[in-house]
Amino acid sequence: MSEPTDRTQPDEGLRRAQAEPDTTTRTLLLRIATRLSTERPSLAMREVTRLALALRFATEQHGFDTPETNTAEQQLLRHMPQVDDRDISRGEYALLLRSRAGRARTQAERVAELHRQANADYAQGEQHRHRSLDHRDDANTRALADGSHAARSATS
Repeated sequence: MSEPTDRTQPDEGLRRAQAEPDTTTRTLLLRIATRLSTERPSLAMREVTRLALALRFATEQHGFDTPETNTAEQQLLRHMPQVDDRDISRGEYALLLRSRAGRARTQAERVAELHRQANADYAQGEQHRHRSLDHRDDANTRALADGSHAARSATS
């Protein structure tokens, strides 16, 4: 029996989806990391720099003060670790961002995943179709049996 605090499968899927940055966020994280590692990488990273970079790169991607910009900024801030009182350089922080961005799946990996999902959906649909046909055949057999029984009773 599961504990009340155990995550259900949908909860776990949602947690993982939220933990992984989407493609746009991943791209922006990598662009910010490149910026930090190429421009004054030995200087200290500050929280104000983190906030400014998230806003700047989200604005460059989606335009000034749009809903998409706000969403992108929030996504970036969610995946960019807070600096607070850490003694960390811009270059070191860039490494953290690259790690958070993770390795993007290749197009071949995405296509393979879509094929696996399509095959699973097809197999599930086939099972459902066969069950429906079995139920329909059973119903037809009962109707025929009831009809022939009623015809015999009428002629008797």
